[in-house]
Amino acid sequence: MKKNTQVWICSLGILTLTAVIVLIIACDLNNLGYKKGVDTSQYYCKPPTGINATLQSNNRIHLTWSAAPNAGQYEISYRTNLQIIDARTNIGTTTNTSYEYSYSSLNNTPGVEILYFYIKTHPSISGYIASGWSNPVSVNIR
Repeated sequence: MKKNTQVWICSLGILTLTAVIVLIIACDLNNLGYKKGVDTSQYYCKPPTGINATLQSNNRIHLTWSAAPNAGQYEISYRTNLQIIDARTNIGTTTNTSYEYSYSSLNNTPGVEILYFYIKTHPSISGYIASGWSNPVSVNIR
């Protein structure tokens, strides 16, 4: 009987010690920011707004937009009216809020009539996360 009591007390001690260790780990994770429901949205850049695309002479399109907070640079991409919505071709990056694009390479592509431009913000602050793509702005090229 004495041996059974010792085994039971030892098992209870191990169980208590395990519970204490789990609580300590949980508290440390909470202090490191691993809390359930933590709002990290403040670290995501916002995509630029106010995007305008103007058809220029010589097969060029001039893009302008409003600066996004914490922007380090902007990534520009496009798709044609023949491509699915998620298909984008990266055409460059800039630190400015304007970009000039030449679409002369598309002149020999039958059926291409509209270009849709998208812009993404990349952060200037370490630890921030790039934005998603902006809403598209379209330009009729034919």
